[in-house]
Amino acid sequence: MPASPITKEITLPDNWVQLQKTMIPDQATGCYWSVWYDYDMDVDDRKKGTAWLMWCAIGEDPSVNDSWGHAEEIDDSCRNVLTAIESVYGVSFHDSIWVEMGKEEAFPHSNRHNL
Repeated sequence: MPASPITKEITLPDNWVQLQKTMIPDQATGCYWSVWYDYDMDVDDRKKGTAWLMWCAIGEDPSVNDSWGHAEEIDDSCRNVLTAIESVYGVSFHDSIWVEMGKEEAFPHSNRHNL
C-alpha cells in the first residue's frame, strides 16, 4: 500500500502564513523541514485547516516550491527535528513515526502456530 502524506487537521495559528516560510535544517536527515498549511474554513472565529509536514533535501534550492515534497514515511531519525517542529509550529507529528514491526508482531495478529 502506498504511503500517504503526513498531515494534521488543526486550528491554524494566527501567524500561519509567516510560519510556513520557516525552515528547520536537520543534519541527521539531510533535509530542511517545514510545515505548510491549507486553510479550510472559519469555525467559531477560528481558522481550521490542514498542516502538511514537508521536506527538502539539503543541497536543493529551498526557495523553489518544486524542491519540496510531502513527508510520507518518517522513522526514528526524525525524532529531534519533530521536537523542533513542535516547538516552532505548535503541531506534533511524533505519532507519525514509522516503527518496524518484529517477527512476533505480525499485523493483523494471527492465531496460526508454526509447525
